[in-house]
Amino acid sequence: MCGMVVAKPSPRPVLPAARVAVRAARPDDHVAGLVFEAAPQAYTAVAGSEPRARAAIEQLWRMPGHSASFEHALVAESGGRPVGVLIGFAARDRYRLHLALLRKGLRFVSARRRPLLAAALPHLIAATPRPPRRAYYVGTIAVARHARRRDVASTLGYHAELLAQQRGFPVIVAHTGSRHGPARRALERYGLRAIKDRSWGYVLYAKSVDIQSVNS
Repeated sequence: MCGMVVAKPSPRPVLPAARVAVRAARPDDHVAGLVFEAAPQAYTAVAGSEPRARAAIEQLWRMPGHSASFEHALVAESGGRPVGVLIGFAARDRYRLHLALLRKGLRFVSARRRPLLAAALPHLIAATPRPPRRAYYVGTIAVARHARRRDVASTLGYHAELLAQQRGFPVIVAHTGSRHGPARRALERYGLRAIKDRSWGYVLYAKSVDIQSVNS
């Protein structure tokens, strides 16, 4: 694990794309497929199959009180259609919301898989560096395949920074796999920097919320 460093803001602020509109999510948004695509292997492993996982996310999205709920999400639209989703919340609430997701999602997991899930949790916690409590945590960000390379993700990130600043969070953070090169490069292009790394698990990225650049 590398030592903790101060996350510096990007020298040039990332501006939103003109043709991408971002708004608060609604329970009837059809973005469950995007949420699934953000971590397909993990969701499939927990649910036991891709169809079961997709059906679970579709229902869980509409339920409040957990880490995959519409109530913590921003939706990006282009041409009146949802093309991206970002789910974020206070880092200090991360464990509480993840555990709530687990409890609500157990109904979609077969009884024989539940012991395997319980056994995997300690390893997952150990493999995930803990973010600062006073941070805005981005748990999920996904963009429709046909809308990639159109600045949808960076526009969602811009609005996440605005939200973090409005709520008094000095830093925005996100996890990705330590060996997930494309995701790491995408975060770094946006201005996030690795501050904690589990070489056998996940890396924690952070960016200071620059109030002046965000509001400019």
